[in-house]
Amino acid sequence: MWSFVAFGQIRKIQWASSLEYQYNQYQEVDYSAHKALGPPDAFPPGHINKNAFRLTDESEFGTIKLGFDIPQPVQQVIIVESNEPGRIVQVKLIDEFGYNYIIYQQEPQSIPDKFRSMVLSVPRTDYNVKTIEINLNSIPLPGYCQIDAVGILDHGNMSDVRNFLSGANYNVQQVMTFTAQKENLQDHINSKYTEAKPLVSHDGNTLYFSRLFHPDNTGGKTDPQDIYVSQFINGQWSIAQNIGYPLNDQYANGVCSISPDGNKLLVINGYHNNSTITPGVSISNKTAIGWGQPISLDIVDFENKSEFQDFFLSADERVIIMAVERNEGYGDQDLFVSLKTGIKSYSKPINLGMGINTTKAEFAPFLSPDNTTLYFASDGHGGYGQSDIFKTKRLDDTWQNWTEPQNLGPAINTSSWDAYFSITASGDYAYFVSSEGTRNGQENIYRIPLLQDITPELPSELIAFQGRIFNALTNAPISASIILENISEHKPFRATSDELTGNFLFYIPKEKAYEFTVRAPGFITFFENLNLEPFSKEEKIYRNIYLTPIETNQIFTLNDLMFERSKPILLDESYPSLEKLVSILLENPKLKIELAGHTDGLGSQNTKQSLSYRRVEKIKEFLVEFGIDRKRIETVGYGGSRPIAPNDSEENRAKNRRVEIKVLDIGA
Repeated sequence: MWSFVAFGQIRKIQWASSLEYQYNQYQEVDYSAHKALGPPDAFPPGHINKNAFRLTDESEFGTIKLGFDIPQPVQQVIIVESNEPGRIVQVKLIDEFGYNYIIYQQEPQSIPDKFRSMVLSVPRTDYNVKTIEINLNSIPLPGYCQIDAVGILDHGNMSDVRNFLSGANYNVQQVMTFTAQKENLQDHINSKYTEAKPLVSHDGNTLYFSRLFHPDNTGGKTDPQDIYVSQFINGQWSIAQNIGYPLNDQYANGVCSISPDGNKLLVINGYHNNSTITPGVSISNKTAIGWGQPISLDIVDFENKSEFQDFFLSADERVIIMAVERNEGYGDQDLFVSLKTGIKSYSKPINLGMGINTTKAEFAPFLSPDNTTLYFASDGHGGYGQSDIFKTKRLDDTWQNWTEPQNLGPAINTSSWDAYFSITASGDYAYFVSSEGTRNGQENIYRIPLLQDITPELPSELIAFQGRIFNALTNAPISASIILENISEHKPFRATSDELTGNFLFYIPKEKAYEFTVRAPGFITFFENLNLEPFSKEEKIYRNIYLTPIETNQIFTLNDLMFERSKPILLDESYPSLEKLVSILLENPKLKIELAGHTDGLGSQNTKQSLSYRRVEKIKEFLVEFGIDRKRIETVGYGGSRPIAPNDSEENRAKNRRVEIKVLDIGA
């Protein structure tokens, strides 16, 4: 049986048309499993109705399996719970060959609504759904739960569901789909004290969180909050350790966000050299011996009237989302945004608007790498308990227009206090805090595996760029400053490679060209132009960069030099690289170099040697014009006598056509 949406482009909701199996129906005719076939008709909802399926008793379990006339792929499953919802414990999709796929599995939930149309959103199935099996259990939560109708839709837009199921009879609620129940992280993470603010690194291997008034805190049991850290090793989290000085002190300490490469932490409070703090936020950089002294960020007109504060720094470091109480707010903590204006400065906070903020507290922001999807906790949007976790998406660049906040549903949110939601970059798990089942309202940290519909997937214009930085002489990893700058818009993205591993990671817009710069004290700066346009976001762009130490006889290649064919005439594309070489010589005023020209091996050796010499002489003249003393530059042309690849293909011959720079003297 088919029903049609008569709004804009037509989308089809296919309602169940046959009963394949039932267990524990109330009667053979009225209240039977057959009553769940076809479109909804148990009106008014919120009351026991003979036109909807119900179990034999208010404390029972049961099953219905419903078939569809036309098997089809599915993106939305609609289950109209016409009375006392929340007793559905499992939903299975069954394909034409009888294979089962669990898309929903939860304990019975106490739902505040008397009825609802539960919409389970899933990634589009690569199989045709023929049957749906729904299992119910009302024993833990007695009630006459009823199912009026079950439908499927091959479209991911919730507006199609809302358009068809419009009006007061339906109460459409999208529920996030999870494949398993949430998991308490147990003794290695949770204690008999309160745990808060969990944040998992982008690679999913490091977990930071805070413990409140714990005896192992810096100031003991009177210390309000310290940062702890745990590593994911051999499939489990290690025993959490106090992260120590300088991040922890006698004040309340907490991690707000982690840079994609894991080498920076945003922490609450403005740290100062005299061991005092002020309201605000700071950044700490990772070093070989631990975390460095946090550096306070400057936010124009920053104020906070609340005793609580939360922050989140976007992956590109251009945006800070904060939860503070200000005069421009609607009451209690509101979410605000500040935009980057300098190296460590941000604009006056802008309220995210009434679509997100209420007269009660909104807090615990988590922004996905695309700077579009926002997760947050709220006391004011209603839901299952004191505080629930919500998801919304930004609609424009004003940062004040958002989609309606979506409750993450009973798999995460409980009748207690739930907040501080964070997701790994791969989207395999979410971590959050809940006070469910604890004494005295103390919070514990949980995790839950996710389906792709909740994963903060990178949009098509974002791409992950990662790699490692090494010493070219020793192959040892080094800490270096890395900048990727959009050539057309001059927007820099910055990172610092890990001193122990050399690792770095960016999430950047997929533009046509970037300038890639790597600097480290005592090394020749590395420059390269990158074109990321040919790459898809599914590909891994991985680069190992070897920095040449500024030591006598070290050699490195000058990239992206272009000459007219068989002539010593520089093309315009070469000037950016030559300007970078000028910068290297200006940064190291005592440095003396040799420019060595090389060609491919085709043609006369004498001709090639002369050409290579005239080309490096041309480069020398360019450097002199920019103020570099010509006595610091020697030139030599080798022609094709020193190939680095066989001359058997154009690709290999291009490798041989190069200019190398040799360090003659560092002037130490």
